[in-house]
Amino acid sequence: MKKILIAEDDVVFLNLLTSSLKKGNPQFDLLTARNGNQAITQLNQHQISLLITDIKMPELDGLALLAYVNENFPFIPCFVMTAYETPELRQKLPKDIRKFIRKPFPADRLVPEIQKILQQDAPKGMLSGISVSSFMMMIEMEKKTCILEVSLPDGEKGLFYFEKGTLYNAACTGLKGEPAAVKFVTQKRARFSFRPLPEKKITKLQKMDLKDLVQKAAASQTENQQLQKKISPVAMLNLPGVFISGDQQHRGQMIVKNLSISNIRMEFALKPEVIVGNKMSIEFKLDDQPRSMISKEVIITGIDQLIVDAEFCSKEHYDRLGPYLHFNCLDEKNW
Repeated sequence: MKKILIAEDDVVFLNLLTSSLKKGNPQFDLLTARNGNQAITQLNQHQISLLITDIKMPELDGLALLAYVNENFPFIPCFVMTAYETPELRQKLPKDIRKFIRKPFPADRLVPEIQKILQQDAPKGMLSGISVSSFMMMIEMEKKTCILEVSLPDGEKGLFYFEKGTLYNAACTGLKGEPAAVKFVTQKRARFSFRPLPEKKITKLQKMDLKDLVQKAAASQTENQQLQKKISPVAMLNLPGVFISGDQQHRGQMIVKNLSISNIRMEFALKPEVIVGNKMSIEFKLDDQPRSMISKEVIITGIDQLIVDAEFCSKEHYDRLGPYLHFNCLDEKNW
């Protein structure tokens, strides 16, 4: 039986919701929490399959709870309940933040959604692994005043000041205001935390619209990718690695010559004893500062002499490869 955790401070609504979900649904094992701290305790004590949380709660609110889940349980799907969503704001929301439930709502509306999520081995379409833009959209939606700290997988950090849901200030290493916000807003993976507000009033640099920031960041990425293609239309990587065939019978050295989110091109030292359509394990070292080692499983899609093209079995790169692809403008296949 899969466990569903419901975090809601309104005891009347919480009891109504749990009793409605239990009725006729014996497959639901429901756990409850009255605030974010209680929810974190439940998350650490039980194997939770789905989190349903309100945003406004005492002690630790829903945004802080989601930040904790994003860092410690990124694969737990989350439904978010809010009283502040509007049709205008919904149109601005990124795809990974679509699973919002506007309060009040009939509990039976949740049942088919929950069943659909719990039947999936790899849930999609709900809030899970929160992007920077999505988390900021929730702050805007809830009209929260806060200082948000965003930490990227490569260790870089940025600070963002929101007053009643509006972004007025942003800063990271070497950048302030809109340039700093644009640098962070399209990041897909990050850690979130809230800093206490200082006694001294924070300077408002400029009022920034999140939708405009996302559009500017996307346009900037496209320009950079196009420029990179003009500068270097041929393979430009030279990353040493090794491979092992799926049947464990063949192994050897190779060099990664090109990368994207979905694909990889390798040059083998000897004629490869591999077959198109078969799987292969690879390990290679990036040319980033920590010389990160990347281990992946791929499916071979093409062989030409010593060159082998393959497709990653998983396109979700939660290790250092994801940031490496982004910062080297290798997000899309370009060969």
